[in-house]
Amino acid sequence: MDKMAKSIAINDKTLNRISQVIRRRREDLGLTVRALARKSGISSSMISDVERVLKSPTVSTLAALAEALEMPLSTLFESRAPARMRVVKASERQWLVEAGNGAKRDRFGPTVAGSGIEFLRYWVPPHTLAGPFPAHAPGTIEHVYVASGMVRVTLGNDVADLQAGDCCSCFADLPHGFDNREGVAPTEIILVVEPPRLSTSHRPRRREERR
Repeated sequence: MDKMAKSIAINDKTLNRISQVIRRRREDLGLTVRALARKSGISSSMISDVERVLKSPTVSTLAALAEALEMPLSTLFESRAPARMRVVKASERQWLVEAGNGAKRDRFGPTVAGSGIEFLRYWVPPHTLAGPFPAHAPGTIEHVYVASGMVRVTLGNDVADLQAGDCCSCFADLPHGFDNREGVAPTEIILVVEPPRLSTSHRPRRREERR
């Protein structure tokens, strides 16, 4: 048991995959880091470090997180043979409805092996504020395309009012959200989320860092 409690020797590729699976499953369930911490008994700081690949978790930590996320522990370590093309039929996906505001997300995945891109469709009902969502890891980029309706994209103190056909890209390392409270129709958004790259030297510094 002492050996099991120690950090696992995980290579960087596997550690990256584990962090992505945990974060995506947490977001699919509509859980914040704090909510997952309460549910799993693992500290918020540890969960945040695991999701940002800053720490190698212990087996007991992963087991607790897997149980709280309602998924088999083995799912975190699964490594399927890479495919040059991966097709996901519409019948194989389902909308995930967020508790409280009725916003829905349809994740277009899984993507091909080796891709860290998150690709999804997001639907915000009229008169609804979706968010603010917690800041992503520094260097994370979100690309937003409004397929229908109108929405106000918020990123920290910055805002952008978008209509159907408009798009924007942003560094999503600040709290952010999608405001459709003034809309009379649902808003449909296509989102592409890029994980942090090895170097973020060209990323504008967060406003808090300049204070």
